[in-house]
Amino acid sequence: MMMSEKRVGGAFPIVWITIAAAACAPLLLWLRSRPLLSPDVFDHARYNAELGYQLTTLALAAVMIALVYAMTGREGLSYLSLKKRDGSIRPEPWIGIKPKAGETWRHLGLNFAVVITLVTAIVIYFQIVHGKSVSFDLFPGIPLILAFALVNAFCEEILFRFSFVAVVSRSGYSPYLAQGLGAAVFGIVHYFGNPGGIVGVLMAAFIGWFLAKSMLETKGFFWALTIHFLQDVVIFSALFME
Repeated sequence: MMMSEKRVGGAFPIVWITIAAAACAPLLLWLRSRPLLSPDVFDHARYNAELGYQLTTLALAAVMIALVYAMTGREGLSYLSLKKRDGSIRPEPWIGIKPKAGETWRHLGLNFAVVITLVTAIVIYFQIVHGKSVSFDLFPGIPLILAFALVNAFCEEILFRFSFVAVVSRSGYSPYLAQGLGAAVFGIVHYFGNPGGIVGVLMAAFIGWFLAKSMLETKGFFWALTIHFLQDVVIFSALFME
């Protein structure tokens, strides 16, 4: 059967999910500066601001899940599984991904989790921490770092990875389309994020591409969420030490 015969719904689902995900990028930046919620739970203003932002993005992620479900049904939601952690690796020689015999996503996911986290730590140190005096609250600082990192990673993976992966896969298009869209949107929005600037764009674009690849090839959410969570632990730790 030819690829064109396998496609479901034509290009319209791809167009709509791209519009929805692309709209979320500036919306998140707007919500950072103009929060819809202003909780007064903690003594630290940064903690309260982050709590309000994360609660809002959770609602946004729920809307995106509902939208994906409307387009793909249960087939699309299957990519949210945390139990699917393994799968064959599609070689990407241009980026150095040349799996050896017997090497699967259990190996690649762990290796890249370590590498990406270390690279993020180095970049964040020089962009945020270096040359500044820092202080840190063990409590509630550490529990909030872990909680915010998990929520932020989950929401951004829903908005900028799961959305593309589920809809593109259901529509029968090339996985590289989902990876490219995930890389482009995630990369552009990080020009104004942490890490930021051109370095932030390049890092985020690669990570967006790689995490979409992980979802497509494992058919699950585990490595995308885990790697993004570890990154965000580093980022929130630096931000909360300012």
